[in-house]
Amino acid sequence: MGEDLPAEVTVLTDVNSLAIGLTDDHPAHEEVFPWIRTALDGPNVLFVPSYYPFRAQYIMTQQFGVDTIDARNAVQSLVRSPARILPATEAVILDAYEISAEKDHDVYDSYVLALARECGADYLVTTDTDFETLCADEEVTYVNPVPEGKREMLSTVDG
Repeated sequence: MGEDLPAEVTVLTDVNSLAIGLTDDHPAHEEVFPWIRTALDGPNVLFVPSYYPFRAQYIMTQQFGVDTIDARNAVQSLVRSPARILPATEAVILDAYEISAEKDHDVYDSYVLALARECGADYLVTTDTDFETLCADEEVTYVNPVPEGKREMLSTVDG
């Protein structure tokens, strides 16, 4: 599957996609993980918001049933990888609120878009279908790698 992905691009995911990508037995792992793998192993770059490692571990253990030690090891491996950790700056937070108000969209998704704008991400990969509308007039390309017929089995968490 990874051979069909764009090369030499930057990728930002939402927290749910990151947690899915780090959970080998998740039903959507095979669709999501190639986006993360090509960023970790090259030739792409993965941007990870600074609070995602903690939130991804929480989702993995509390929603996906991953053992705490396994989740912690997966997240720590991610943090030690070539992924670039993005800080939540004042400007990004304020931009998230502006996007939220302008587009009448929740602030959590708006924060992800604000980060994509700030870091110049080429792709925003998420299993959340709300991003299609949110990213419609943006420079970042929205991608939901999970086929429509498989999406109803996914549950998402804000933030």
